[in-house]
Amino acid sequence: MDNTLVSARVPRAKKDAGVGVLASLGATTSDLINCAFDYVLSHRELPTALAPSRQSQADFARFVEESTLPIPWGEDAPEGDYRALIRDRRLADYESLA
Repeated sequence: MDNTLVSARVPRAKKDAGVGVLASLGATTSDLINCAFDYVLSHRELPTALAPSRQSQADFARFVEESTLPIPWGEDAPEGDYRALIRDRRLADYESLA
């Protein structure tokens, strides 16, 4: 097989982060480029992220709702470190279960 060199301009931070992910997958930049070309040749379009399904959007919204603590930010805003506020709120929630 005759090989050729492909070059591209990408932000350095994106490249460095991408190479790290590729390494964790046991892949190289060449593997990525070859897979991208295989995809384009097969599908005749650029690979894009799939739109999330309505169910996954609902699941995410439910997760955010369940993991969010109400903290007043008006004139009654509590003083102190936000970590202490979260700890105190969780403690109050746990005590309400006892």
